[in-house]
Amino acid sequence: MGVILTVFLIFSFAYSYDLDSLLDEAIKEVENEKSEKYYNLALKLFNEGVYKLAVKNGEIFIEKSGYEKKKLEDIILLLSVSYYKLKEPKKLFDLYLRFINSGISKDTKLKLFVYTNNLLIRDKEWKRLKIVRKKWLKSYKEKQEKFRLKGVYSKFDPEVNIFLLKEGNVIGDNTVFIADKNLTLIEIAKKLDMGYDELKISNPHIDPFDIIKGEAVFIPRRRLLPEQDFEFGTIYINLSEKRLYYPLIIEGEAYVISFPVGIGTDNTKSPEGEFRISQKKENPEWVVPESIRKEDPSLPPVVPPGPDNPLGIRAMRLGNTEYLLHGTSKRFGIGMKVSHGCIRMYNADVVRLFDIVKKGTKVVITDKRFKIFKNKHLYVEIFELSQKDKTDILNLLKNRGVSLTPYLIDFYNREKRGYSIPLQ
Repeated sequence: MGVILTVFLIFSFAYSYDLDSLLDEAIKEVENEKSEKYYNLALKLFNEGVYKLAVKNGEIFIEKSGYEKKKLEDIILLLSVSYYKLKEPKKLFDLYLRFINSGISKDTKLKLFVYTNNLLIRDKEWKRLKIVRKKWLKSYKEKQEKFRLKGVYSKFDPEVNIFLLKEGNVIGDNTVFIADKNLTLIEIAKKLDMGYDELKISNPHIDPFDIIKGEAVFIPRRRLLPEQDFEFGTIYINLSEKRLYYPLIIEGEAYVISFPVGIGTDNTKSPEGEFRISQKKENPEWVVPESIRKEDPSLPPVVPPGPDNPLGIRAMRLGNTEYLLHGTSKRFGIGMKVSHGCIRMYNADVVRLFDIVKKGTKVVITDKRFKIFKNKHLYVEIFELSQKDKTDILNLLKNRGVSLTPYLIDFYNREKRGYSIPLQ
């Protein structure tokens, strides 16, 4: 009788324990489903510009979620932008205090800081701003790899236009710039050796012509090379991002030189394809193409070297074409669609490139609106997606084992353009 009772008690205890576990798992599953519903609804409403309802669902998601990191970071960014656009400094400040010292990624912290800092400045909330800045200095410390190169490569600026090649084809780290006076985004781009468009798309809610002293700008420096299977010693230019990449082995280490470029307009597009540097000229004269003289008959057949020469102080010809990789006499226009098809660079940058590029160097020009790379991690980098691009990117990611919703891709296409996003 004692044996039977013991067996019965053990069975009852085990059954009770298993039942409790099953109930806990069922409750957790239901809560996860609810959490997922609020997450997707928040993204959908945000993409449609319904910020108040997006905020409501985003706040519920944070209350109910088990803090799945990637989704939590998406919602923190969503709330940051929404509070900023709705001009709710108290809620944005509270969000900042709650998460700035948490385990969220550096990128999310950067964006959270930018929107909180800028809204408090616009609202002249100096006490809260002081707290934000103090916590920022404690939580955010840049850990850029320091390196110094010799000879002709000493003219390049580490982590600005020359980068150590990291895993696979990933370079650089995102950062922020704080305006020391009233500036435009064009002026900041030139100051930081960046292109205008790449700063504009990565700061979609900042007025590019009205950045006041103390405001912060997100600087997208973490990038993927345009080709996964790239060749060292080949120049790559991606028209969609308006940026040049030149991977090289220097002193036994892998580096990538990268500059912003101006490209052809929609009516006078830059060429795509494979070319070779066929000619190099210092202080070039400009032989004005007949097509351009028809547009502006006042132009002479040849413009001599000098400050008014649109080719700037260096030029390199692409194959047997009329297209050049050259400097510029214009103050602005780098990182924009501005030329008649040539690839335009800041004068300081074209001199640096000119000094290290030999005749015969291969130049590959592509037009990729997004890039995907997988090594240790899976990265995606977006510039501007058409509806077809969105379908393509979802399918490509699915084939690589990552399923994203159309809502999330739309969200990334609005809020995370111009820099590589780690998905895994």
